[in-house]
Amino acid sequence: MSPPTEFNVNPAELLRRICVRPPYFALEHLHLDSQDLLAEVHAELPQSAELGPIQGAELSRHAAIAGLCVAALAQPDDQRRYYLAQRASYRGFVNDAPYGSRVMIRATLLSLTRREATARIQACAGSEPLAELEVQYTILTDNAFARLFRSRERPEFVAQTLDRMPLLPEGHLSHSGDTWSRHISEVPAASCAGHFERYPAMPVAILMGQLSQLAGLSLGEGEPFWIPQASVEAQDFCWAGESVTFEAQATAAQEPLNHFVCRAVASDRTVGQMQLTLQRPVASC
Repeated sequence: MSPPTEFNVNPAELLRRICVRPPYFALEHLHLDSQDLLAEVHAELPQSAELGPIQGAELSRHAAIAGLCVAALAQPDDQRRYYLAQRASYRGFVNDAPYGSRVMIRATLLSLTRREATARIQACAGSEPLAELEVQYTILTDNAFARLFRSRERPEFVAQTLDRMPLLPEGHLSHSGDTWSRHISEVPAASCAGHFERYPAMPVAILMGQLSQLAGLSLGEGEPFWIPQASVEAQDFCWAGESVTFEAQATAAQEPLNHFVCRAVASDRTVGQMQLTLQRPVASC
């Protein structure tokens, strides 16, 4: 008889190895299939005009966490490390599963060194493909992260007891020509819950979610869309207490495809950029 290839993953043991905590960490039913990590997730955000069982940015949040988890499980020890997502590519597929349906995630480790990791994450819902992502991480030891970001430490910012990630304040929305902007005068620490302990930083996926929403507004309020493609580059953190401005600029439209360049600016520095494509649903005959 062949030995079983699937093993359950103890969440408590996994959390000791990684840099994120609940409520930002929200993977469920974790288990290993050979060397791949499998998990389930579901939408927590209110439904928007974006089609599918979960918004692309929220799915990207879970996918990036699954990717860093499979890297952490491959390490030769159980020391905590920080896996900082630097670049990500996203390819989405039309999926008719109702909003809030369970989404299955499979994370495969593509490469791992002392300083970097790359993972491929596949998601499906209703047994149909939903998205595929590839995420590249920079790896820092616990001590190295503390040295680099000592000035950002807030000892009172520890484990949260929230059930889910709080929504960001609405801020001030404006648009001029092909560019939509949203400005938030101060990022609440609660919006960084679970990311990271003692160092509250807004997760890249939440930043990118704001940019996707802005791009969607340019199509018309309430106009349905889905995300076939996106590429993201993170350059810095947006820390709790800072101001942040999101900008999405339409660059080309080849219906049903609409292309955007997006960026997030914290204080006076660019912290993240994204190339984004939105697609309107094609009407059936």
